[in-house]
Amino acid sequence: MGDVLDFSGGTKADIPVEEVLDVAKKLNMVAIMGYTEDGIEYFASSSGSYQENAWLAGRFIKFLMENIDE
Repeated sequence: MGDVLDFSGGTKADIPVEEVLDVAKKLNMVAIMGYTEDGIEYFASSSGSYQENAWLAGRFIKFLMENIDE
């Protein structure tokens, strides 16, 4: 299995959900965003802090926007 969280190399290919979740189990904090099979938005986090979740989401939005053309 590849390192699905290695943002320095990145990937544009889809990765199976199971592989992403296996790697997430090793993180200190994790936030999961997605859609259910019915198309309903889903969010869960290991942190109960709204501020920490907003900060994490903002950091990754920044990362994605800065790397969108690569």
